[in-house]
Amino acid sequence: MGNRITGWRRLVLVLAGLCGLTGLIIEYGTYPAPWALRLAHGLSTTAVLLFAAEQVLGWREVGAFGAYLRRRWPTFTLSCLLALQGLALLAGSHTAWLRQTLAVLRLESITQAYLIVMQVYLVLLFLLELPHLHARFAALRIRPAVGFVGIFVVLILVGAGLLALPRATPASQPIGFLDALFTSTSAVCVTGLVVRDTGTGFTLFGQSVIMVLIQLGGLGIMSLTAALSLLLGRGIGVRENTLLREVLQLPMLGEAGRMIRAIILVTLGFEAVGAACLFIGFSQGPPPPGPLLFTAVFHAVSAFCNAGFATWSDSLMSHAGNAWVMTTINVLIIVGGLGFGVLVQVLAWWRGRAQKRHGRDYRLGLHGKVVLTVTAILLVVGTALLVAFEWRGALARDGAGLKLAQAFFQSTTCRTAGFNSLDLTLLSQASLLVMIVLMYIGGAPGSTAGGVKVTAVAIAWANLRSIAKGRSRVWIGNRELEAVHVQRALLVLSSALVAAALGTLVLLLTEGHDLMVTTFEVFSALGTVGLSLGLTPVLSPVGQLVIILLMFLGRLGPLTLASSLTGSTHEPHVRLPRGRIQIG
Repeated sequence: MGNRITGWRRLVLVLAGLCGLTGLIIEYGTYPAPWALRLAHGLSTTAVLLFAAEQVLGWREVGAFGAYLRRRWPTFTLSCLLALQGLALLAGSHTAWLRQTLAVLRLESITQAYLIVMQVYLVLLFLLELPHLHARFAALRIRPAVGFVGIFVVLILVGAGLLALPRATPASQPIGFLDALFTSTSAVCVTGLVVRDTGTGFTLFGQSVIMVLIQLGGLGIMSLTAALSLLLGRGIGVRENTLLREVLQLPMLGEAGRMIRAIILVTLGFEAVGAACLFIGFSQGPPPPGPLLFTAVFHAVSAFCNAGFATWSDSLMSHAGNAWVMTTINVLIIVGGLGFGVLVQVLAWWRGRAQKRHGRDYRLGLHGKVVLTVTAILLVVGTALLVAFEWRGALARDGAGLKLAQAFFQSTTCRTAGFNSLDLTLLSQASLLVMIVLMYIGGAPGSTAGGVKVTAVAIAWANLRSIAKGRSRVWIGNRELEAVHVQRALLVLSSALVAAALGTLVLLLTEGHDLMVTTFEVFSALGTVGLSLGLTPVLSPVGQLVIILLMFLGRLGPLTLASSLTGSTHEPHVRLPRGRIQIG
């Protein structure tokens, strides 16, 4: 009986969430005709009634009203307030003095605000059902990689639909579906390549949609819905825990819940502090194209998720000399690109937990050491090369301190973030080649960054050293790597180069631009970076589709995409005779 009630309650929640979401889209995403506005209000009312039915089913599921009230008192209180206000408005429509009193109290506006809060809450509850749906797919023996790819595809299509709404763009600049699809893919894949200016080509509603897509795509919708479930006290089931463990690559089943809590706290903490610092920094520079607080939050989310979207038309070039802005963006990009597992370990070590406590070892493991070491090397080498190549070039007008700051910022952002503080078209061919290599490498696994990942490069380098020294085994530090890890690293590196070569070839045929410009754009898309030499805004429809595919491949990774397209593989038990092929 309990399972039956739970099933009905989830169905009612899904229907209520869909009604609430549709009502919000019609009323606030379009310029509705009177009949459409009445439809939106009807859907809102239906959502509230379904929510009331869900409350009753929840009461029946728990059994005791006291226990139910202790568990769901916020939603119960909200429902009671909304019901009382509805009754008051209904009575006021038939009583003159009560109608005047309600007008003075502005109860109708308060009720409308409650309705909006209720609808948003229902949409959040609807999102909470996504892990359960994902678990249902798992029960149907659908591979996790297929579900992971499917969620990204659905999220991109939903985002494109929202960006295609009339209120997402200025009335004088309507957007086509292909442009909306491109922007949605760029946001979900945290790339930052745009076919229209984010600040002037989208309204505040459209920019809000882009920011939400960046957050969902950067952290992963499974992680966010699980975190929301924990924050609302609903918990994570065994199946959802298993799926999250696979997504987050955790060694133990019980780790998922703790890691999710750590991820959400770290994310919100860094983004909140970053938004506060950017609020101060942006207030000292040129006026933002939108509300100052929203601009600060937007860029904090974009930087931490390594997306590179900016509401200024020149990205961050107008803030190149603003230490508040540049330092904050740098820190957010680096932290977001380390990977959540490494970041949690670093924060634990920072708090003085280098020794074992409560059965946990907070010392950095091999993965964390490799990520931090390679990241530091890339930052230093990238900065040094850009300073050397542009000292008398694009950075010639800047002082020595600003030259170093500019080079460090570009070395940081070109690995995956996509912001730029100087005109990239002024850079030399050598500097562009350095940036292409950095875009190809990217950030760390399990982070918001793209690229082939620093660990794959470290493994490939260790493999080359082993070959040069005549060793058959690969070592990093005092650890020996398994052969399968070396094979996967080489597969990722080579498949990314093949994808880049094919993408460059197609764009050269369809767009006819310079080889360096085309190659730069391809690696920017494949590495989910977002830097551009001006090719993306003038792409043909075929060129846009090519970049969309490259961004999608770069965000998911070749291993995930290949796993979703191929069936399960098994190691054959048959051993064949060995052969030899001459090399070199």
